[in-house]
Amino acid sequence: MASVLEIIPLGGIGEFGMNCMAVRYGDEMLILDAGMGFPEESAYGVDVSIPNFNFLYEYRDHITAIVLTHGHEDHLGALPYLLKKFNVPVYCSHFTAGLAESKLEEHDLLGDILLHRVEPRDVVDIGVFQVEFIRVSHSLVDCFSLGIKTPVGTIIHTGDYKVDETPVIGEPIDLRSFRRYGQDGVLALLSDSTNATVPGRTPSERAVIPAFEEIFSEAKGRIVVAAFASSIHRLQIVLDVAQQFDRHVCVLGRSMQKNVEVADRLGYLDIPDGLLVSLNEAKMMSDDEIVFLVTGSQGESRAALSQMAMQSYKGLMIEEGDTVVLSARIIPGNERLISRMIGYIYKRGANIIEEKRRLVHVSGHASQDDIRIMTEAVRPKFVVPIHGEYRMLFRHKEFVKNHLGYAEENIVLIENGDVLELDGERAVVTDKREIGRTFIDESGFQEIDSETVRERKQLAYEGTVTVVVTIDEETGELDGEPRIAARGVRGLSSDNGFRDDAKRIVAAAIAGASRQTLADESLLKEHVRVELKRFIQKQTGARPVITPVIVLV
Repeated sequence: MASVLEIIPLGGIGEFGMNCMAVRYGDEMLILDAGMGFPEESAYGVDVSIPNFNFLYEYRDHITAIVLTHGHEDHLGALPYLLKKFNVPVYCSHFTAGLAESKLEEHDLLGDILLHRVEPRDVVDIGVFQVEFIRVSHSLVDCFSLGIKTPVGTIIHTGDYKVDETPVIGEPIDLRSFRRYGQDGVLALLSDSTNATVPGRTPSERAVIPAFEEIFSEAKGRIVVAAFASSIHRLQIVLDVAQQFDRHVCVLGRSMQKNVEVADRLGYLDIPDGLLVSLNEAKMMSDDEIVFLVTGSQGESRAALSQMAMQSYKGLMIEEGDTVVLSARIIPGNERLISRMIGYIYKRGANIIEEKRRLVHVSGHASQDDIRIMTEAVRPKFVVPIHGEYRMLFRHKEFVKNHLGYAEENIVLIENGDVLELDGERAVVTDKREIGRTFIDESGFQEIDSETVRERKQLAYEGTVTVVVTIDEETGELDGEPRIAARGVRGLSSDNGFRDDAKRIVAAAIAGASRQTLADESLLKEHVRVELKRFIQKQTGARPVITPVIVLV
């Protein structure tokens, strides 16, 4: 086999979420991250989406390990589904391992999986690959970039990062290690593009502290802070400021409680004794003595904040005089959900503070000057923008080309399924694999294929038609007229004249069917379905799901 390195993204390129990438040399393959996404199809019983891992079956004997950069859902959420198909060792930080264990336990996988916990600057040999875990700053703790030495050269996978010299928890980004790699020579930098459209530097996590102190000093009633459960820096800030203003903290929402427990157990959160209180204790306190730290910053209907705004959450609801702080960015696609939730909160008489009004959120991703710092430290031969919508990848390319002097041919834009080959001298997309996605139902355990979701969508928008035809077995002729039941189909549901025409079309289809078609029930069903579909589409433009039922007498 030719001496080439293949990089194949399974998700996260040209979209938000589902970050997952295969790196292959010869008959060895690493999987970098296994993330989930949040599809628009949530109205059809779909909670999340994950990459379709079936593509990997042809390489099942080549996969040597899964390496995780950090514990956000868009990098970790698909891990149980991947491990059910390929039981291989997993390498990650202590905090990421804590989050991963919770997921594996839910899926009854915990005892079957080998989890290797690594420290910053650890170097691990995995077959032909040598992987160094480089500490980076992000909105989560214990995050890594990956320095991967391969037989054709070194690649750096940044994961999610920003250049934060003053993080709330832990040490700052390890730029010294990136510069060391730059001096030794880097073949390709696979670099986060989420904020590539944003000029300047991304502010430090500490930048939100003054706004929180202001809000706490002004608020007379209860304070409700909604944040990403994984934003451990932000949770520490809320805990610190609450203590400063003599308020107790009540943590609500399953993922928030789980992450606080994991971060506390592993020593990433500093929680003073007596600061945390239960919900029952919180209900007994004065309004100016309590802060609720809750899930639901994205307007999710089942999360604590939405429940508190629209009805009640365990007997607790938003009330007049409350101050609600939305300390998170809006994930694209969630605008309508969040807007509706904000409306309900205002109806309840509460005051809302979000990032447009005060600096209560900072991004965890590299803006343009952070990208400059990273790229100048690493000095790669090739830059490959990853993580983000296509416009972000494109703007990343433009920034590197126009401001850092990279030639067009040394910046490679790839898409999910592309096979990017690197041989040390060139970087070329040589193939395109069909990857697709798999949907997970609202239970969080059941996989749903895209065809099922497509059918659900069709049912929702176009309705359904059931046509029952009774046929004499001996003669092959209709016994009575066809019966048609329509649900949600424009024209057909209420117009009896149109329904009569549809019956005539079905009768004509039976009469005109060949002997071979009449003798095979599945062929006859498809014949009736196609004829009726053509008629309905021609008359109304609708494309309902049509189910023929054949009764033989």
